[in-house]
Amino acid sequence: MEYTENNHIIPAKERFRDLIEGLNVITYEFDLHLHRFTYISRMAESILGYATDEWFKKGFWFDHLHNDDRNWASEFSRYHISQNKDHEFEYRMLACDGTVKWFKDIVSITYDNNSPRSLYGVLIDMTERKQTEKELLASKERYKTLLEQQTEMITRWQPDGTFTYVNDVYCNYFNKTREELIGKRYIPQMPVEDLERFSKFFVSLDKNNQVGQFTHRVIRPDGEIRWLRWTDTAILDDNGRIIEYQTVGRDITARKRAEVALKESEQQLQSIFDNAPIGMALTDMSKSFLKVNKAYCDITGYTKKELLTKTFEDITHPDDLDLDDDVFSKAVNGEGTQFHFEKRYIHKNGKTIHVELRLNVLRDSTGKPYQQIAQVVDISERIESEQKLRQTQARLTAVLNNLPNVAIYEYGENVNFVSENIMDILGYPAEEFMKNESLFSNLMLEDDIITYDQQVAEWKRRGAKGVISNEIRVRNRNNEIVWLEDHMYEVNPENAKPYYSGIMIDITQQKKTQLKMEETETKLSAILKNLPKVVIYQSGLANDFISDNISEMIGYSPAEVLESKYFFGNIMHPEDLPSVKLALAGWKQSGDSGILNMEFRVKKKTGGYIWIEDHMFRVKVNEKESYLSGILIDITERKIAEQKISRSLKEKELLLKEIHHRVKNNLQVVSSLLKLQSGYVKDESSLDLLIDSQNRIRSMALVHQKLYQSKDFSEIDFSEYLKQLTEHLLHVFKSRQGDIKIAVEAANVNLSIDLAIPCGLILNELISNSLKYAFPPGNKGIITIKFKYQESGYEIIVSDNGIGFPEDINYRDTKSLGLQLVNTLVGQIEGTITMKVSSGTEFTIQFLKK
Repeated sequence: MEYTENNHIIPAKERFRDLIEGLNVITYEFDLHLHRFTYISRMAESILGYATDEWFKKGFWFDHLHNDDRNWASEFSRYHISQNKDHEFEYRMLACDGTVKWFKDIVSITYDNNSPRSLYGVLIDMTERKQTEKELLASKERYKTLLEQQTEMITRWQPDGTFTYVNDVYCNYFNKTREELIGKRYIPQMPVEDLERFSKFFVSLDKNNQVGQFTHRVIRPDGEIRWLRWTDTAILDDNGRIIEYQTVGRDITARKRAEVALKESEQQLQSIFDNAPIGMALTDMSKSFLKVNKAYCDITGYTKKELLTKTFEDITHPDDLDLDDDVFSKAVNGEGTQFHFEKRYIHKNGKTIHVELRLNVLRDSTGKPYQQIAQVVDISERIESEQKLRQTQARLTAVLNNLPNVAIYEYGENVNFVSENIMDILGYPAEEFMKNESLFSNLMLEDDIITYDQQVAEWKRRGAKGVISNEIRVRNRNNEIVWLEDHMYEVNPENAKPYYSGIMIDITQQKKTQLKMEETETKLSAILKNLPKVVIYQSGLANDFISDNISEMIGYSPAEVLESKYFFGNIMHPEDLPSVKLALAGWKQSGDSGILNMEFRVKKKTGGYIWIEDHMFRVKVNEKESYLSGILIDITERKIAEQKISRSLKEKELLLKEIHHRVKNNLQVVSSLLKLQSGYVKDESSLDLLIDSQNRIRSMALVHQKLYQSKDFSEIDFSEYLKQLTEHLLHVFKSRQGDIKIAVEAANVNLSIDLAIPCGLILNELISNSLKYAFPPGNKGIITIKFKYQESGYEIIVSDNGIGFPEDINYRDTKSLGLQLVNTLVGQIEGTITMKVSSGTEFTIQFLKK
């Protein structure tokens, strides 16, 4: 229903509105039938921030009430309207910016035919008054609590020193009664220098400086010196003259002593922090550095001054920022106090540094984190060794897939095949396995037969999808156990019945090595499991100390270690003693400056030696006094790991070298067989095919020759390879050509085996084509080969000054096997090839570094 105001009321309302628009309150009219405001004064937008149009929406008042006031306030208003009573009440509303405003709402009801029609009201902003009331109430509570829990000494005395008031705490502290003090002068005994400061302090109090604090010592009757701290207030008359002093004091001796002890402790901890062999950093919760030690600076490459202007995010590898954010979020949310993880820093020189980080979150008494302390160890060398090991293993796997210790088999209703190299693995010829299908099962160990049959049956039951892999043991002809890694899959030809195919890899040696390593690692883990890692010690100034966990490290108690001055010399390995003495002598000659780092072995109480890393430094208390301090770290685990990785790398390098040698020899045998075969071929075209095949095999064999002659088995010197390849091709085609020369312009660039073999085959084809077709018999000519490395990748240019490439042949789509091979190999290395014919032929191949 639409509401229309009476014409005689409108002028009066307009005059009323003009009057109240200037008030610093919100006046309004609320239609009880429309359930919305029909008028709101302009101060509404200023106070709550909502546009006037927002107020006129239905339900605005109810929706913007504070959650805690919404139900009761709406019910309160509804009740009074139902009773036809004007009313007033206080409640909270939410402002546009999210803040809470307190209002006093004074409401008057208008009627239509004795029925409530509209509400006229005034909203008075009481936010500031409510805040003031809240603060006043809190202040009263604090003052009340202060009075009820007062434990300080309180006195009042006149300028001449006469006491007018003392409390019981003061009397008890100085063992005096009120009668002995009130109306009398009393100054506790204190050192002369404190007494002089006492007099000067009270002279400094005046009307412009009424309150001051003073700390001094008192000498008690038993001679004990105690510290007191006073807050003194000068009480003035109307003329600004001091008429009395009020003092409030407390004994702060315990705090003073704690401060001294804390200072000494901080000095000792600071010394350990600064001289720790591992990086240490203290940061606040804004991630900024507060303190770093020298080891941390050495790890990151920055000076202390530089780091203190940065956050740890500034030097963190971009890919590890999410990891940092996750750990930081857990620390802030209280999900942990200690964190252990690995991350990467960006060194000042731009190099990536891998670190192992142990983070401790420091929290205040409420549990809120306020600082973090990080212990950082540079593990870049370990990560690099692990990466090299993985790369070596990957290369080794690629080569092993083509070695004779892999046998291929197929079986089914009409299929029965085993490759001949099964003979190398088990000593039985392939024919025996194909004649006797149960031979292989008879050779398997019984335990493995049961497991294998169950797994294969389950695989077939599920549809024989994918590859099923198993490790099984079989006995060879010599009754020796051979470990095989079996990978089987189902083949579904279009026009034939399904059958099974697979490969078996002899992993016997690998298994033996694995079992030995597991056995060794198990023993090592059992030994190292309960060993401590770090021991702290101090020697000198009649304050020798070593941490209790020395007993866990070497079996001797701290008392046993400290009993002898040369204890560690007595248990040190004889082979390490001379080098340790030499290092100590050199350090003393340099004035005991810096940190002396030593590694040596010591014999445990129970027998056996462990490796210790000793970081010794001298702490100077003053110009004359100093003592030795240091940290002992059990590095036995690290030493063993280093030796293990070194042995593993050497073994795999030897094995990889032998593999490349054997591959080269095998390819050379194939090349020689082709050469022998060519001696029986009379047809010229067939002879060319054999020579081309021989040259291709020779180019691949030359790569493997270079690999096993190289110190790095992953790359070869390609410029040297080019020289030998061109010399070989010139020799092969010498009888067909006249005076042909090959010029090689190659940068000193190393190529991996993945690029060297395709590039060698490409060059073999292009150079062979030039030697065979570019120059008519008897002509002179030159073939130029350029190989260079640019920022965009590699570039190979093969050109000649011969008769040029035939115009009617498309080099990208030709029946020539050689050019087909060139285009295929260029695609294999993800490169491009272009040809230019001008005074000869020029091929340009470009490809990226992998």
